[in-house]
Amino acid sequence: MLLRIGLLADTVEYAGGIGRYVREVLAALGTRSDVRLNVLAPRSAVATVERLGGEALDAVTVPPRDDQVSLALWNRYRSGSAFEAWNADVVIGTKHLLPRATTPTVLVVHDMLTITRARENALPKRLLLPRQYRNSLTDATALVAVSAATRARLAEIGPAWNAKCSVIPNGMSPHLLDATPAAPAALTPDAGPFALVVGDLSPRKNLGLLTRLWSEAPPADLRLVVVGPDSGGDHRARTELIELELAGRAIWIRDADDSVLRWCYEQARIVLFPTFEEGFGLPLLEALAFHAPVIASTDRALCEVAGGDPSVIHLDPTDASGWRHAIAAAATTNRETRAPSLPAGAISWAEHADRLVALARSIA
Repeated sequence: MLLRIGLLADTVEYAGGIGRYVREVLAALGTRSDVRLNVLAPRSAVATVERLGGEALDAVTVPPRDDQVSLALWNRYRSGSAFEAWNADVVIGTKHLLPRATTPTVLVVHDMLTITRARENALPKRLLLPRQYRNSLTDATALVAVSAATRARLAEIGPAWNAKCSVIPNGMSPHLLDATPAAPAALTPDAGPFALVVGDLSPRKNLGLLTRLWSEAPPADLRLVVVGPDSGGDHRARTELIELELAGRAIWIRDADDSVLRWCYEQARIVLFPTFEEGFGLPLLEALAFHAPVIASTDRALCEVAGGDPSVIHLDPTDASGWRHAIAAAATTNRETRAPSLPAGAISWAEHADRLVALARSIA
């Protein structure tokens, strides 16, 4: 039976994990013959939605304004009537918010950071979003957590939310696995060995632990390579990273495509994830796919994704001395060259979409 899905995808062009999630899910849904899509996105993203939505795309709903606050309020209070007029069987929210509507709804829960670390957000988001997020979690017919760790955090805050929550792990991008590796211009052949970090400048990412280590002295003479957008509120880490760039100790790649990202994963001596809290940890899954040695924090989502893989060392994210010694030790080990492969227990985005559609169909 054909399933008519309204999809909130206003973050489809965002950098980082949430943007990748929306693009991958939309692309996976766009290949299916058993769904029709009405995708909500800002006007600037219509071309991207049309490309990814493929033959399954029936309509694109464009809100009248696309500033963050107006878009969020329109999603919550106005989009429901647009999806109902289109006769949606179910509405899926991909980040924080769902429309107030009589149509059955699914909300994808990436993390609880909007509630647990609200102080790290800009003022409008800090004041408005936690309450609206809680309301959307309560209103949702069903919830999907992208990891068991996220579901556990959800349960700690709202047992009633946990009762209607299923776990569907994030997938692994086929585009990244199939990309042709390409060295970034900033990394010349004589740049030397490097340690890689993938992520933005959010305080929870704990990049400051590494910028301070490299400011004192680069562990094992490794250069620090950071791949991620210039976003997030850790201003001290940003200043230190720029100073390290000027001193030749770090390179910050802000706009890496899949080809550059793959090259970085394959060439890094070690990949580092000192984060305090994650909802899933997609870059860790990517690092494992390219068989990169990893040092990660003891965050439970990262431990879940690592799944006990012996190439991953877990350390307390506040233990600077432990990180320095572990990085130095890892730098002495040569990497073996192997073709990329899906890590044990990981699923594809197509399988993620299969499970999401099955859940949506069950409540429609």
